[in-house]
Amino acid sequence: MSMLTMGRVAIVMVALMVVSACGNSETSGGSADPQATWGVKAERSPYLEIADGEVTGSDGCNSLSGTYELEGDELTFSMKMSTMMACPGVDPWLAKLKSARVDGDVLVVFNREGEEIGTLDRTA
Repeated sequence: MSMLTMGRVAIVMVALMVVSACGNSETSGGSADPQATWGVKAERSPYLEIADGEVTGSDGCNSLSGTYELEGDELTFSMKMSTMMACPGVDPWLAKLKSARVDGDVLVVFNREGEEIGTLDRTA
């Protein structure tokens, strides 16, 4: 193989690696993988932990738990348990979740009517 041919092969290989890497970064950078902690696990802060078909978390006052199904980047939740404490000064918006969409590192949360009720940032 001549030096010119080897140089062309090397250029083609580098080009393929760049195209492949770009495709992979789009997939992982805009990943629809919901398995993460969304929001900050802190007192009076809403958060969700999503893993292996199960979801747990807090609306900032009450504990939440249930299951989810993932289709594309859309999650549908079936909540099984929620405590019912009153916490003055806490907005329990997350207790109304029914579905969510992964948008990069943001989980956009919707209620039963399909209205956006809030967002949570991916934290882990």
